[in-house]
Amino acid sequence: MSIFLTLLATACNQAATNSEETSRGSTGQPEQQAEVAGVELDEDGNLNYVELYCKHVDKLRLRADVNTELSYMCDNGTPTAMMSEYRQAALDANPGEINLETLVVEHSEADDTSEFLIAWAFYVPIRPFEVKERPIYDFVAQNYEGQSVTLESTASRKADSGLDYGLHLWSTDMNYKVTIQATETNFLSSERNTEYNLYQVQSGNEEMGFGVETLVDTNNPDFLESTMINLSFNDGSGFNNGAGGTVVITMLHFILNNQGFPETATQSINEIAQHTADAMYSGLSK
Repeated sequence: MSIFLTLLATACNQAATNSEETSRGSTGQPEQQAEVAGVELDEDGNLNYVELYCKHVDKLRLRADVNTELSYMCDNGTPTAMMSEYRQAALDANPGEINLETLVVEHSEADDTSEFLIAWAFYVPIRPFEVKERPIYDFVAQNYEGQSVTLESTASRKADSGLDYGLHLWSTDMNYKVTIQATETNFLSSERNTEYNLYQVQSGNEEMGFGVETLVDTNNPDFLESTMINLSFNDGSGFNNGAGGTVVITMLHFILNNQGFPETATQSINEIAQHTADAMYSGLSK
């Protein structure tokens, strides 16, 4: 009888151990996460979210065309070198360290317009699901007063009944009023209305989000283009299990009427971009 009880206890303990290992593997092992997500692991053994992101983001049905901005990060479903570099830079940076990069700055004397494309990335130690839950629109729509720039912003979230499809999470109306001191007595003013929409990139995957802000008033005399995209995804250590922080990559694209002051417009846009980056990081890192 004692031998039978010993064998029974051993069998039960082994079954419990196997069950525990299976449970841990289904919620935390990178190999099983990769199988579920349908993506290979990177060289560090983590899920390759830049690959997974670009594989699915092109399939989203968006309210606006942001192919120009997105092309810097994804090329026909494949992550660009810039996408991977921004991810790594965000992970390597010190907390609160945000380096803005001006990708495009062009001025046209013929019609007094200026074009800017500015990008940055940062890491926050909260999961992407929580990033998508937070009111990013309120972080972006914060008033700002600099040496020569005054920005007044408001955000008004729309009713969920107006959402388009299952991966469309929320929509918000945004309004910006900018006053710039061009000279001691000359002040430039502009106003623009935009719509910010947030999407989940892949059905059943909580670890990726895509925010898109675009101009609503297409006949705006001050802005021909006002676009922002926010890419957010897990740092690679988790998949729907609460593990891992979030890499956020942002791009701002403006084409505006500089009213004859291109250098002033450049300084002002740089100030506004830095304000936006700092406000987003502050709101998401608390």
